[in-house]
Amino acid sequence: MENQKLTEIKKSLLNEKERVEKELSEVAEKKGEKFVPIYPEYGDGDEENASEAEEYEVHLALDKNLEKILTDVIKALAKIEAGTYGKCDSCGQEIPAERLEAFPSALLCVPCQSKKENPFNKFFRKLNPHKNVKQPKK
Repeated sequence: MENQKLTEIKKSLLNEKERVEKELSEVAEKKGEKFVPIYPEYGDGDEENASEAEEYEVHLALDKNLEKILTDVIKALAKIEAGTYGKCDSCGQEIPAERLEAFPSALLCVPCQSKKENPFNKFFRKLNPHKNVKQPKK
């Protein structure tokens, strides 16, 4: 990838990092390396408690999503510094420039990303068979 394009992508990633950190600070507090969702305090009544719990759920979901985005942005910036930006983390092939321009924090090529997002793959990844159970031979 040419230096000018890489410089533009790095600038875009730094802007994205700043934006995500700002959004995170609105729904979570940074404690060390982690973010902890803010639990709102509206009062002691049932209605206030229900509102607090509802808003906390929103903060929790936003925190999780924003932290994932931030992690990917930081990984992409680290890959730029290491000189490995644009290579798929899974298969090692070059990620097309069009994908990187549209999604600068992409860590996987489209085929590997599709495999990762496949609902069957997600389901079977969650299954963690007991190590002493013999698996069927393929």
